[in-house]
Amino acid sequence: MYRLTAVMQQHIEQDLRRYHELFSAGRCSGWELEELVFRAIQSDNRTQHHARWRQRGHDAEADIRVRTNGNEHLLQIKSGKVSGGYLTLSGYRLGRFAGDLARITAFLNGNNSEIIAFPYRDEDDAAGRHHIYRICYANVEQLTGLQSDRWQAERNGFRQTNQHDVRFSLHPTLSWQVWWRIPVELLELGREMVIE
Repeated sequence: MYRLTAVMQQHIEQDLRRYHELFSAGRCSGWELEELVFRAIQSDNRTQHHARWRQRGHDAEADIRVRTNGNEHLLQIKSGKVSGGYLTLSGYRLGRFAGDLARITAFLNGNNSEIIAFPYRDEDDAAGRHHIYRICYANVEQLTGLQSDRWQAERNGFRQTNQHDVRFSLHPTLSWQVWWRIPVELLELGREMVIE
């Protein structure tokens, strides 16, 4: 699994500080985080990590590709939110499969992009507003194990929970976008960044 170095994490935190100096209202969104992570990877010259980034949105391609020592890491960068012991992330738009649950299941089970998430929360106190981000790494192997005949219809789409207690929700009205609800105990939790 690809992990951001301490230098990269420090660079992201500095960029988030600059972001919130300009925009105090809310979180840095997913596509902006992609660029900040890309810039951070490039900032650590000691690692010899070679990154390529192209803004992708919610399609099937990796947001960032990083080559290290002959290996290529495919990274999806997500924002997300932690609540009730779960990290909720929006994922791929799967409309190209035209609602074919067998093909959607095969695609999700074959996913090989690693996820680095930056769930956000804010807190207010006497000193003012604090923007808090936490680096989280999700093991892609725990985001598989679906069965095409086990999707359950629900009000706005379909739902299935795998053997790791990860819940997958499909939303046809959002171009068949998948959402993941991942138990926090499955995540590798990294640095927490508090931006004042």
